[in-house]
Amino acid sequence: MSESVRDAMINQAWFLIAERGLEGMSMREVLARTGAPRGSVYHHFPRGRAELIELALDRSREWMQDQIAAIPARTAKDVVSGYLDIWRRVVEGSDFRAGCAMAGVTTGGPDSVMLDRAQAAFTATGGSLAARFEEVGVTPTEAAQRATLLVIAAEGAVVLARAWRNSDPLDLVGTHFG
Repeated sequence: MSESVRDAMINQAWFLIAERGLEGMSMREVLARTGAPRGSVYHHFPRGRAELIELALDRSREWMQDQIAAIPARTAKDVVSGYLDIWRRVVEGSDFRAGCAMAGVTTGGPDSVMLDRAQAAFTATGGSLAARFEEVGVTPTEAAQRATLLVIAAEGAVVLARAWRNSDPLDLVGTHFG
């Protein structure tokens, strides 16, 4: 199998977790979505499902950090709207079926390894946002607090946007944040 099949499997695992949560990510569905043969799972992921999930979460974290780094920001409000726009693209682009893979892991069960990975990803997201806030003139302490609050607000807004099947919760956070 080529590296592109491996990447496709990682991406599909990520998307499944974002859509269905940790327990909703099955190897059978990953294989169906990628068209990869069953034997490719252990060829590319010797530790099986656990390894695939870890790599999917890493990919999700890296993607979010890249998205945050690409926010065109001159003001703190630009950082907020840019971050909310990332989530708007995710929920609207999936017809409100996908949300945050880290939230899917967090609500998926008491697996401490996965919870640690989700915590690290949320921390990385907050750190990336704090850095962007600092770049536009917010003090480090205030930037860290705003970043944490923004992650909290956006995660809740994503959950409600999926339930309501519209982006109004993201708009509300944007209107009242900052």
